[in-house]
Amino acid sequence: MQSLNLSGEAKKSDGPIKRLLWPTVDNAWDVDYLGQQGFWICFAIALISFVFIAIAASEQPNPLARTITLVIGAIVSFVYVAGGMGVRQASWPAAVTVFALYVVDQLSAGHIGVLTIIIAAVLLTNVRATILASRWKPSAENEDRPSRFNETFRDKLVDQLPPRAWPILKYPFYGLAYLVLMMLFATFALHLLRPSRALPNENTAPSMTVSPDSSQ
Repeated sequence: MQSLNLSGEAKKSDGPIKRLLWPTVDNAWDVDYLGQQGFWICFAIALISFVFIAIAASEQPNPLARTITLVIGAIVSFVYVAGGMGVRQASWPAAVTVFALYVVDQLSAGHIGVLTIIIAAVLLTNVRATILASRWKPSAENEDRPSRFNETFRDKLVDQLPPRAWPILKYPFYGLAYLVLMMLFATFALHLLRPSRALPNENTAPSMTVSPDSSQ
């Protein structure tokens, strides 16, 4: 595979840390790697978000409240996964939407901590990487490019599914993402207009997305 120049490992411009924090795009291998990296970042946040919301749902005494919380968790996880597919396809609006959703949710829920800031910074870097990838153009039409494989489950998930699913999922992705953002903005505005201290036995609504510092 190296003789056919399909692996492209030697063509990556940056090391793993720089690719995560401040990547550059010099060739098609950089574009492909940053797309994969952005997909896995969104996918990981989707899983963590659902776990946190599922835990919050299990603590709800009311069956209807549990169901509603789980539905919210499913919607949020879908938004992050679909957004990751958009990032894989070099859609910078998808990357911006994912970043905005995470930041607004953490601000509205008051979850500001070191880990939250780190995740937000990684998502912001993901926005920059996706913009760079979307603007990159090959120097020649027949320029050598990395192949998208279809051998393992990972290949099907990160290489084959996004180009097929994103053209369809982008419509519900943007619709649901902006609906959740409007709800979060409304909740944040209500907190600013009517600041109140919750009673000890008062039930509070769970955060819609991953809240890594909620246990601190």
